[in-house]
Amino acid sequence: MNRYVKWALPLLVLGLMTYFGWGFTSALSRKREAAERIHTLPACAVTPLSGQSVQLLATGRPLVLVYFDPDCDHCQREANELRQNAHQLAHADIWLLSAAPLLALNAFAQAHQLNTISNLHVAHITQQKAYDTFGFTSVPDLLIYHADGSLAKRFRGETSVTAIANYTAPLPE
Repeated sequence: MNRYVKWALPLLVLGLMTYFGWGFTSALSRKREAAERIHTLPACAVTPLSGQSVQLLATGRPLVLVYFDPDCDHCQREANELRQNAHQLAHADIWLLSAAPLLALNAFAQAHQLNTISNLHVAHITQQKAYDTFGFTSVPDLLIYHADGSLAKRFRGETSVTAIANYTAPLPE
């Protein structure tokens, strides 16, 4: 019995170290892949409040993607600031993406008067697609793309419209 313990314990420790090492390196690899994938705007279909699926594509204008949750206090403040300072981002397309149901998103858009801003769109995206495509894990999470579809900046957490506007300026020729 003592002989089995003498061999089993080191094997168990070695097995656990291998398992955790593999888990760490695969998670690191997934993070690196997501960072490379978002370097240019990936094609992604979302469902705006109209219910018709739409592809997010580079349109020749800067693009701001905000991943949010209607019940998040930070996200509500972000939405209010976007509405109040929409003129600073008039030259960009803004998409607020959430995994919440369309009914909740519609109520959120009406409560924060987001449907009055022509270049701001609220849309549904599944949580899995948000993670797989853009690496969104928490709210609010922002990705800002230049007009050519290249990544300008990523912000995690509540971000001022002024900071967003600084990265939506046209690329120098």
